[in-house]
Amino acid sequence: MGIMKKFFSQTKKPEGFLGKIMVNGMNSGGHSSLAEWGFGFIGNIKAEASLDCGCGGGANVRRLLERSDKAYGIDYSEISVAKSRETNVEAIRRGKCEILQGDVCYLPFENDSFDIVTAFETVYFWQNIENAFSEIYRVLKSGGIFAITNESTGTDKTSVKFSQIIDGMNLYTGEKLKSLLEKPGFTSIEIHTHADKPWLNVTAKKAD
Repeated sequence: MGIMKKFFSQTKKPEGFLGKIMVNGMNSGGHSSLAEWGFGFIGNIKAEASLDCGCGGGANVRRLLERSDKAYGIDYSEISVAKSRETNVEAIRRGKCEILQGDVCYLPFENDSFDIVTAFETVYFWQNIENAFSEIYRVLKSGGIFAITNESTGTDKTSVKFSQIIDGMNLYTGEKLKSLLEKPGFTSIEIHTHADKPWLNVTAKKAD
């Protein structure tokens, strides 16, 4: 495997030296702009508890803390978990934040736990996305919101190219995500795209 392929494959599950470089970059640059755009579709919800799935470098957990009494992050990469804990060390110390290592297909939380669940630049790599969506539906409270934000509409040329390089990367259009979200029972599904960039946001709610 060439060095470029090895590096970009770290987006799936950061490991080793290259993984540390990748995770450090998740909290800055274009990722930050994308996150701010995606959070704009959540609204001014004040949550008791929120969860970021595939929390990467932890910057979006920190953003969730701005609107939550307590925020959680989960990632199956040991390196991502370590970086997320470093990013949110003060909130963790105060008992306002927890970062866990785990699989989105088997969330270690009780039913009806969260007001907000987010997923930024991560659903491409979920091995069983239908099961993951069912788990997220389970842990959301009635009326809770699930927000997916991707740097790809699922058809843009750059992302198609990367999906051919990165093993296990699956692209999703807004309509495909809507169809998948409807299966466990999500409602009020809205698809948003950026005016100038191939960005995609999909929000969905768990019915009251």
